[in-house]
Amino acid sequence: MRPFLVVVAALLGLAVAVNGLATWERARHEARIARAAAAFRPGQALLGYRDTDERRFQKARLAAIPPPRVVAFGSSRVMTLSTAMVGAAPGEFYNAGLSGGTVEDFIVLWTTLRDAGKVPQVAVFAIDNWEFNAAHPRVRWLTWAGDVTRFVEATEGAAWWSRADAVLYRWYQLKDLASYSVLTTSFTDLARRLRGREARGAEIVRTLGERLVDERSIDGRRALRADGSLVYEAEYRARGPAEVRVDALDFALKDHGGLREFAWDAERARRLALLWRDMRAHGVRVVAYLPPYHPLVWGTLQKDPRAMAGLARTRAVLDDLAARHGARVLDFSDPASVPCAEAEFLDGNHARAPCLTRLLARVRAAGY
Repeated sequence: MRPFLVVVAALLGLAVAVNGLATWERARHEARIARAAAAFRPGQALLGYRDTDERRFQKARLAAIPPPRVVAFGSSRVMTLSTAMVGAAPGEFYNAGLSGGTVEDFIVLWTTLRDAGKVPQVAVFAIDNWEFNAAHPRVRWLTWAGDVTRFVEATEGAAWWSRADAVLYRWYQLKDLASYSVLTTSFTDLARRLRGREARGAEIVRTLGERLVDERSIDGRRALRADGSLVYEAEYRARGPAEVRVDALDFALKDHGGLREFAWDAERARRLALLWRDMRAHGVRVVAYLPPYHPLVWGTLQKDPRAMAGLARTRAVLDDLAARHGARVLDFSDPASVPCAEAEFLDGNHARAPCLTRLLARVRAAGY
């Protein structure tokens, strides 16, 4: 029995050592990313954002920016919202949008702000209708699965566990040191370094060191402003209604924007409820809206009973969450409700600045 215990103890010690070394190395690397992100100043723009690890980048930026008054959460459909469009003063707004952003992404971005003491006054959510469709999987957030699990478990017991949050977090850290799944990741990360390959996210440091320019020098290129808002390349913005209509029709016929097959994702809805509850407990005003579709896409959706049933259920659940947690929800899925004309879309579901500016005026009137 004793040799067995010795072997187990030795293996456990090896796992803790490898995980500890990898954790230390990751912390050093994340510190380098944080320093690079802090160098991104107002008035500058980052070129080549398409090639950046968005989730790691946004987390680093939220840790570096001054406390914002308003933060936007959403997918690519929210990413073009800028300080000027929101009607905020310089430094008051930050766009935390992500390509394919989900509730799980919002949770991690929110906790980054909360834990850094940068709780905003207002959180604006652009909620995509595919967000709660289990038949339309989104997996990019899985890089943050551990953070999401910790938030859900801690928040579910917030009524009696809130004072022990720090202890809980330390427990998870200690547990991760002996975790097999963490061990496999640690071996992979250390092997990358031994082979001379860059650590994940190293391109962020390199990009921020090489591709920051004066915002006035974007010159028609795709770029990200210091407030987190995305500027599309001039060629994409210059496409006319006829060319956009082709894209919109393709988008509508392929999958109805992820709504052709709709299977309700109750777990994601539960996580959104926990997120809004935690935000409201910290004094944040929550306003959510469902973004508009291109008129051609909306017309196609209206002819599909299953798609419309999915939209209706999404709206009903959001209304219920809003009532329970003191939030506001606005449905702009129908572009005529804003209103937004066909020429005010970049493609099947991404609106141009004039449409979004009118939409945000409605959102401001609703509560921020």
